[in-house]
This record gives sequence, structure tokens and C-alpha cells, in this order.
Amino acid sequence: MNEYALIEATRVFKRAVPLMVKYKVPTTPHYFSLWYAYCAGTHPALNRAVDAIVKKDGLCTVEQCDDFIETYLLDDATKELDTFRQKVQDLAADLGSSMDTTVSNTEEFQDILNSSVTKLEGVKNRNLQGNESKKITHDLLQGSQDLLAATEQYQLHVKAQRTEIEQLKQQLEDYRKQATHDALTGCLNRRAFDLALAEHVHNNNNVCLIMVDIDHFKLFNDEFGHQMGDGVLKIVANKLEQNMQEVATVYRFGGEEFSVLVTDVSIKGAWLIAEKTRKALERLSVTDKRTGKKINSITASFGIAERAMGEQGFQFLARADEALYDAKHRGRNRVMPMVR
Repeated sequence: MNEYALIEATRVFKRAVPLMVKYKVPTTPHYFSLWYAYCAGTHPALNRAVDAIVKKDGLCTVEQCDDFIETYLLDDATKELDTFRQKVQDLAADLGSSMDTTVSNTEEFQDILNSSVTKLEGVKNRNLQGNESKKITHDLLQGSQDLLAATEQYQLHVKAQRTEIEQLKQQLEDYRKQATHDALTGCLNRRAFDLALAEHVHNNNNVCLIMVDIDHFKLFNDEFGHQMGDGVLKIVANKLEQNMQEVATVYRFGGEEFSVLVTDVSIKGAWLIAEKTRKALERLSVTDKRTGKKINSITASFGIAERAMGEQGFQFLARADEALYDAKHRGRNRVMPMVR
């Protein structure tokens, strides 16, 4: 995060938190995203809606906050996820209805079969009349044909919809991934980070947060172009996950910044993980295939904070961000822990 972006984020933060306190909104990342967007002015329609509610009622309830988040901040992937989930449920209900019909026909045939057996038991010691024998045979044959037809119809119905169900399941999985993963790097995204952080806070877990910012990233874009910049982001994300996947979870926080949650480890342990990763990044080199230009090393700055018991998510995040800014201020390409 560059100095201007940090100053701007701090300005918005100082406006958002008092509003949340004023309206008694829980200071979790979930709700902070709403009030941050409101104070940043990035969603004009959201601001108009919030202003209208506050002007009318003099407050903004948690329920109203949830409605605003769903209406203005949730992306299309999340909404499509719900749509496809409903489609799968509708298909299951349709197949269930078809199965019920088949079961009903089976039960009817069982009644016919039981009735026929009873009749046969009753006349086993005497010769059947011709018409009586024909009637029993006819009922059994007709019941068998009806059951066979219903079973065949059900099988055809299942076969016809099996492909559609598989396609919907795949689309559902795709949308689920889009809702939680960054499209460029493949890392978990900011929404996934907010949810994970909120869970850690709710459970009062022992967790460390490592904020990672690629040094001089703007220069990559200016000198080599955005395509090369995207390539650097992918390479850094891959290296972060390679070095941390067994002990931590990596998220793309935004822009050239990543966040890493490490559970059940001290801040010293998190520092060792970050320092190992910093050195691994330092050894990377990237060549622009179009021009032959080479980036001999990629460096990043790291800021670390250990969550204090009872600390809110936004406070925890602010401390890790402050440590990151300190690493930048001290010359970049270093790991700085935030000491309480």
C-alpha cells in the first residue's frame, strides 16, 4: 500500500468507525466493508439509500446494513450462486416427484398382486372358472405393464436430466469459486479473508496476520506494461502459497497487496515464516517474452501483528497495516512485526 493510499484509507477509516459506533453496528469486517464503502463514496446509490434511511429513522439497523450489503456490495457471482443452487433444488424436486409417481405405481401393483394371490389361495383346492382365471391373469398383466411403463418413464426422465444436473453442479462450483477466489492469481479473495477474520474474532482464536505488499509495483506496470504487472502478481501469489500453504492461508487483499492468516503460532513464528518467504521472493526473476527485458528480483515488504485477546478485526488489521507501512518507511524488502 503506497503512502497516499494509506493516508486515504486512514481518512476513510476515521470516518467509518464513529458512524458504526453511533448506529451500534458491530465492528466486524463484514459491516466495516459497508461503512468503508459509504465513507469512501465508491457506490453513490448505496450512499443515497443509507442517507434516506438515516434521514427517515435516525438510525441504521443491522438488518438494514445486511440488506445494503446484499443489494450494493455483493458481486454477481454470489447472486448467481444462489440462483444455481435454487435450480439444482428444483431439479431434485422434479426428480423426486417423478420417483413418487413410480413408487405409487409400484404400490398399486403390489395391491393387485396381493389381491390376486388371495384369490388364488381361496380357490387352490377347486378348479377356477374360465372368466375368473382370465380376470386374475388380466389384472396381473395390466399391473405389470403399468409398472413397467412408469419405471421406463422414470429412467428416461433421470437420463434426460442427468447431463443438465452435472452441468449445473459444475456451474455452481464455478460460481462458488468466483465468489471466494481472485480471478487473476487464483488466491482466495478479500471476501474470503473478511469471512475468515470474522470467524477468528468470533472464536477468539490465536492468530497472526501478515500483510504483504510488492515493492515498487507501479514501476513494473510503467516500465513493462500491465500484462507484465499481472504476471508479477501471479508469480508472487504462487510463491506465497508455495511457502505458506502448509502453515497459513494466503489471500489477495487488493491491488499488489496480499494478506496471510497464520493460526496457532506466535508472532516470532510468523516472523520466521514471513522472512523465509521474503528471501524466496528476492530470488525470483521474470523475463518479458515480448521485449526480452528482465526483472532480476522481486521484493516485498511484510508487516505482522498478533491478535490480542478480545481485539476486533478492524483493529487487528489496522495494526498489521501499520507494521507494513513501517517496513516500507524503513526501506522496503523487510519484515516488521508490530509489538504491542
